[in-house]
Amino acid sequence: MLRPRRRIFKKWRRNHNLSVINPVVEKYWLQRYSLFSLYDEGIQMDEEGWYSVTPEEIAIRQAQRCASRVVIDGFTGVGGNAIQFARMHCKVVAIDIDPRKIESALNNAKIYGVEGQIDFVVGDFLQQASSLKADVVFLSPPWGGPSYKNVKKFTLDLLKPKDVI
Repeated sequence: MLRPRRRIFKKWRRNHNLSVINPVVEKYWLQRYSLFSLYDEGIQMDEEGWYSVTPEEIAIRQAQRCASRVVIDGFTGVGGNAIQFARMHCKVVAIDIDPRKIESALNNAKIYGVEGQIDFVVGDFLQQASSLKADVVFLSPPWGGPSYKNVKKFTLDLLKPKDVI
């Protein structure tokens, strides 16, 4: 017998002609409104974004501690934290090495109406860090995703990014 949540999801998927949804994303999709309350307005996320974005309530609490400051988000991903910093009247520099993630972050910032408070930069934070100035540097680097649970011994060597000087 299916659990009630799974039944709801299967019914939704059937009604929306989604024949295949990535099983890695499925559990996060069920939590989509806790990740972005405005999800239905056109939020964009790639697979890594689904499991990497900070839940909105947590991002709000983090941003409240930095209100009205200049913030660098060094691994912005799809922009969850950058958006909340901007909503707290911060000037944000959002950096990510992946141009598609920056496109998604810009789209998502537009949905929240804060794109004007965020400078989006495609680049490697680790290469740019020494030339940046801000009141706050926020770092939430990629962590490798849900596959970490299959590793018997988790060490710092397994974390991304590597080769940090």
